Amino acid sequence: MKSIFTQVASFVALTLIASVAAADPPPVRLKVAYGENYAVSGMTFSWTTIRVKVKNINYQKQVTLHYRVAGTDSWQDHPLAFVGHYGNYDIFGGDGSTPVTQEFAIRYNVPGQEHWDNNNGANYHIDTFHGAVGGNVMLNEATVDVHTEAGGGYSIPVSRMQGQIYVQNLSYHKVVGVHWSRDNGATWQDTPATYGGTVTAVASQVPEVEIWNFQTPTLTLEDSTAPYRFAVFYEQRNDDDTATVATHWDNNFTQDYYLAKVNNARIQ
Repeated sequence: MKSIFTQVASFVALTLIASVAAADPPPVRLKVAYGENYAVSGMTFSWTTIRVKVKNINYQKQVTLHYRVAGTDSWQDHPLAFVGHYGNYDIFGGDGSTPVTQEFAIRYNVPGQEHWDNNNGANYHIDTFHGAVGGNVMLNEATVDVHTEAGGGYSIPVSRMQGQIYVQNLSYHKVVGVHWSRDNGATWQDTPATYGGTVTAVASQVPEVEIWNFQTPTLTLEDSTAPYRFAVFYEQRNDDDTATVATHWDNNFTQDYYLAKVNNARIQ
């Protein structure tokens, strides 16, 4: 059984604010990638599912999968398609037409600049039904729910944030959660995430890539309230769950994530 929040003290110890990562990280980061394979009517189709996040530093941009052709020493480039714009970052990706590969890096070009995510010099390594998460933890998606609740004869508007986190399965014991603020950083809270299984590629599981679900407490919705501001983290524990081996963060290139307290507001 996965180790989730059994001790509130685990969160109390995490007092860092969201923008705690190293200064000026590269403005490109793999979100998730894994190999897929599908056989039907005597035909086999193989491809790489991939999502990449880039800091929005210029309107003109190109994101490229620089990959080693499977079974060879030849390297080629494949452009990734624009998926979505979320204010200070964009998502690019590829699905059925993205080439099969077992080793790759990501190149991000804007006018006059070139940036890389090569997994700290090690490149990323995946295979069919096996995958990788950039930085070991990445936000998958987050949405806001605004509704009314009855109380004391009144209908009170309330809000909460919920979402999913990608986690690289580096250890059996782990603590995953969201570090968030309702007042633009004046105060911070930590909310645990719960294990939701592994990513599914076609009909097979990707054991290296886990999904963890979170939901913040329901709050009274105030007029002209600040947006949710948050980051996600992954505390990797040792084999007997007595100590933290490493803590991994996704705080959106030190910018933090922002999500308006509007019903169905969504980022990914």
